[in-house]
Amino acid sequence: MGKIGLYLCECGPNIAEAIDLDRITAEIKKDAKVAGIERFKLLCSEDGKRFVTESIKERGYERVVIAACSPKQHQATFEQVVANAGLNAHVFQMVNIREQCAWATPDKEQATSKALRFIRAAIGRVRYHWPLEQKEIECSPDTIVIGGGTAGIEAALRIAQKGRKVFLLEKDEPGGTRRDREWMAARVDALRNNPLIEVYEHCKIRELLGFFGSFVAHLETREGNEVQLKAGSVVLATGAVAFDPTGLAGYGYRELEGVSTVREFEKAASDASDGHPKSVAVIHCVGREKLGYCSGTCCVEAMRVARRVKEASAETEVTEFYRDLCLPGTEHDRFYHETAKTGVRFVRFRDIDVAREGPGLVVRYRQEDGSSGSVVADAVVLSAGVAAGPANAEFARMFNIPLDEHGFFQSEHPVLNPVGTVTEGVFVVGGCRGPAGALDATAQAGAAAGKVLSALVPGRRLRLETRTSEVAEALCVGCGICVAACAYGAATLNEDRHIAVVNEVLCRGCGNCAAACPSGAAQHRQFTTRQMDQEVTQILR
Repeated sequence: MGKIGLYLCECGPNIAEAIDLDRITAEIKKDAKVAGIERFKLLCSEDGKRFVTESIKERGYERVVIAACSPKQHQATFEQVVANAGLNAHVFQMVNIREQCAWATPDKEQATSKALRFIRAAIGRVRYHWPLEQKEIECSPDTIVIGGGTAGIEAALRIAQKGRKVFLLEKDEPGGTRRDREWMAARVDALRNNPLIEVYEHCKIRELLGFFGSFVAHLETREGNEVQLKAGSVVLATGAVAFDPTGLAGYGYRELEGVSTVREFEKAASDASDGHPKSVAVIHCVGREKLGYCSGTCCVEAMRVARRVKEASAETEVTEFYRDLCLPGTEHDRFYHETAKTGVRFVRFRDIDVAREGPGLVVRYRQEDGSSGSVVADAVVLSAGVAAGPANAEFARMFNIPLDEHGFFQSEHPVLNPVGTVTEGVFVVGGCRGPAGALDATAQAGAAAGKVLSALVPGRRLRLETRTSEVAEALCVGCGICVAACAYGAATLNEDRHIAVVNEVLCRGCGNCAAACPSGAAQHRQFTTRQMDQEVTQILR
């Protein structure tokens, strides 16, 4: 099985003071399963890494176990150290005796016993570690951005750098719902004038296939021409749609003249030339119950309406009706107070109803304390939330990306990878992953651009995951359970041979297929049955 070298890291006082490393050394020596035991104050330091590299070479270790901190923190570090010593990076096992023993178990004797079990388990399993081949593929550094709103434009501009091209695909015109804003017009001009960005507007995506490093899109232009584009990554920035309040009781939308949404009111105001209304009522949170969530941007949008009305006519009375004000960040809170200073009245309501009486509209409301009132208005503006766009379902099927209960794209992890998806190389930004204002959409676009720029470097090959799954053809009966279990679309059925096959380019090594396979045909290369058996047996000793 090869000579095994065990390395014990003291991690300064973190491990050395909480775990009896002398006892561990003595017990492991009695087992006589390792060729040597090395101890160092801080293995992740430059001196520590040098010590590991040199001692592996000098003592001829063929397998390595390092008992130290969390693999999340230093697994990659020590894999590189092992590789620098001339070994395959995967004939190594790391044991977390800091977070899982020293820090989690106050009693030193118990922490030591626990660490001893973990170390014995690692020694048992590493005997059955075999070298894994690091494969690389050619990749394209170019990017396809789908959607030309705030997030899509920002992502395209940030990714478009030397040695890369960006293809921005838009079913309408770049700029989205904000194309009439001055700042958006400047971003659209920057987009169109960037020589590294090709803009395809009024286009239809017929097909988009591939994997991280090699995607191929087939689209049809407005002129009816078919275009094929190749890229290494895809950024989905398809946006969201405004919630349609048609049919909601009590608001009179599409029933009463003078009742409109924010966008309709703004468009009418920009086109109007026959004076200003004397009074305007703006109602927040329209449709929130039906949507099932707060969109987080509507309150500020509603206050912007009030500010524009006041700027156009200071005499116009503006009343903002709200249930709960959503004002994330200090800037939005300041915006609220500044809006109130312009003379805008804020009324918190529990129930509200819009009706027409004579020539005008009347907004009747009941407040939290039970008192009621009414406001006469020339115009009633409904500030509704945003809903997931209809394109989400299509792209979710295309890229095998799950949607949440509201129809928005689910990120791979809300904290660790908020703009990534389960399909490597496909990123989601802006309204398509959930309600987002311009600032949030811009930040998400920057995050996605950073991931693309760091992962796909012009002239560099893409390294694939080594700890992938494989299928033993002799055991596979072609039941397809692994295909259903695979979240990444890596497992498919070969209809001609009636067996499952794993695409190593798509496989992320999650092990779902191996866990689900009823015949044991699917195996994870770094979590084989024998490796797991040895590990569990030692822990349960």
